[in-house]
Amino acid sequence: MKVVLDRTETIRPDSGDDPTFSEIWLGFEQDKRKQLAAERFRLLENRRELYFKPHLWNVRMSKMGRALRALVKGMEEGRVRPKNAKSKLKTLTPEGKPRLHPNTIADIIGSAVEACKLAQSDNLTIHQPPKIPFIAGVTAPEDRNPKGRYITFEELGLLIDTCRRPHILDLLLLDIGCGGRIGAVADMTGTKVRIDLGVIDLLGEGFVETNRRKSTPIIPVTGPMERILSRLIAAHGDGFLIHESGGPISAGARNFTQIIQRLVARAHSGRTSDQIKRKVLEPTEQGNVNWYSIRRTFADWLDERVSDAAISAVMGHFEISSRTRRQLFEAGSPTTDLYKRRKLGPVLEVAAVLDAEWWPSIQPFTSVDLRHEASKLMQADA
Repeated sequence: MKVVLDRTETIRPDSGDDPTFSEIWLGFEQDKRKQLAAERFRLLENRRELYFKPHLWNVRMSKMGRALRALVKGMEEGRVRPKNAKSKLKTLTPEGKPRLHPNTIADIIGSAVEACKLAQSDNLTIHQPPKIPFIAGVTAPEDRNPKGRYITFEELGLLIDTCRRPHILDLLLLDIGCGGRIGAVADMTGTKVRIDLGVIDLLGEGFVETNRRKSTPIIPVTGPMERILSRLIAAHGDGFLIHESGGPISAGARNFTQIIQRLVARAHSGRTSDQIKRKVLEPTEQGNVNWYSIRRTFADWLDERVSDAAISAVMGHFEISSRTRRQLFEAGSPTTDLYKRRKLGPVLEVAAVLDAEWWPSIQPFTSVDLRHEASKLMQADA
């Protein structure tokens, strides 16, 4: 019903032009359901349950500005925050009480204000949407602390050797080759892989161009990725490629943070005495080793070796038009392979340095063969 119901039907007759937040929320949720991937939409539903229902649900549009200021104050003072035991709030009030980070507060309040703006544009209310109250400590994206520290080639090798389950090893190796984009790797389908062109189109299934997530990266197939992908496509065809015992990993709990934490803990316990002295895999001032560590290291490593256009192509920092994407990847496209490879020039530039330096730099620290199939053939011919 929430999907097909007209948004005006949720406005009670006695509300008139001054509905409550709960009455206008349906329209906002319907719009976002079409725009956001499932995991991002679940984040929106969490905000509704944790913050909007307890504090804004019965507030009318004419009183929304005052209610938002009160909600911000409660969050800043630590009175409004998740109550579950798993929530790890590192930001503290002056009294030492855990509280939400200012950037998280800004995101939550921003969703509420966006819902009010949509209600006004739909003529559900005559009241102007409230402004976002001042939130002390909000930082711009470029000024925010990275989510994880840099990782060394030795540490990558230790994590690879620590993998005991085949699908976790596949997941980790593909993630290392895709620049630490774990969610996209887990959601990868056979239709997105072009072994003949040596690339993966990581435009996620179900994503639309208005989604905030970077939706344009094209990743080269390098190192051990070709044989992994060929094996997975032979087993699963055009469907999801990464499977565990119960089916596609993308259909499970998706707790990828727990996966990397287990790998780090297992590798940490198996270090040599020399590695312990050098504090391999230990946290630093930059943070812990996690999935973002791979992405951060991957991007900065490429920055010294390839052009900015090449980095943008594989990191998803520029828009590739739908027309170009059709020419590159759709079956039956009349464009030639020569044209496609010219268009994919920046991506193939990255492929060359990954095969020549990235994977060979990790190889001395792991027993898993990381060579590309082409390099194996060249050595056999020699």
